[in-house]
Amino acid sequence: MPVGALFLATSVALGNPFSGPNPQGGNLTWSGFSNGSVAASISGNNGASYENVLAGQFVGFFDPNSEADAPGAEADDFLRFFCIDISQSAAGGPLPYTRTLGVPDATRAAQLTRLFDQFYPNKTTGTYYSGGPTNFGSFASADESAGFQLAVWEIWFDDGLSLSAGTFRATSSPAVLGWADLYLGAAAGGPTPDGWTFYDFTNDSYQDYLSVTYTTPLRTTPEPGTVILLCIAAFTAWAAMRRRQTA
Repeated sequence: MPVGALFLATSVALGNPFSGPNPQGGNLTWSGFSNGSVAASISGNNGASYENVLAGQFVGFFDPNSEADAPGAEADDFLRFFCIDISQSAAGGPLPYTRTLGVPDATRAAQLTRLFDQFYPNKTTGTYYSGGPTNFGSFASADESAGFQLAVWEIWFDDGLSLSAGTFRATSSPAVLGWADLYLGAAAGGPTPDGWTFYDFTNDSYQDYLSVTYTTPLRTTPEPGTVILLCIAAFTAWAAMRRRQTA
């Protein structure tokens, strides 16, 4: 069973934004920005431009339709998320949304994974709620949060990893652009780490969102045959050293 599917299956009894079947319907409440916001001007691949857009990570609640908890948003439905839809607006709600597991495009998924693995805050916490909101995904400043949002938009809407060229472009304060460029550089290449699971939340009339969880990958145990070979090699090296000492 894939790690993502296992996570969904084991979380049903707990009740949280990521529990239940895939896809999963529910009600999403948008509560504003998690770590503040910074104004940016952006343009998308449809040629439309948007001035003074507030960029930053959001915070809210997603109450799945299928969960062990009672109906309505509970404390453990808390999550943080990013906008992946620049053509529609956010609304407080609660509003009906559908949560879907994964990012369909493989290149985009790999870039997002590298981005989150290197720069999403406090990844080892792994979850947004554990008896209370955790520090998972909590940025130190609004500039960092806004820069991360710009990087997510660039990856989602373009393939050049540059905010100054291509089908998606953005301008903001020097600090925000500096963070965004750093983040996009990390997404450009290298290995794609394990442990990250992405979820998108969609609604036909309002902004779509992207959220994530992290599970520390299990360490693999060597096969018995490999262990035997390692033991033989170690014993051979030890015997050779003993013969040299005797000689």
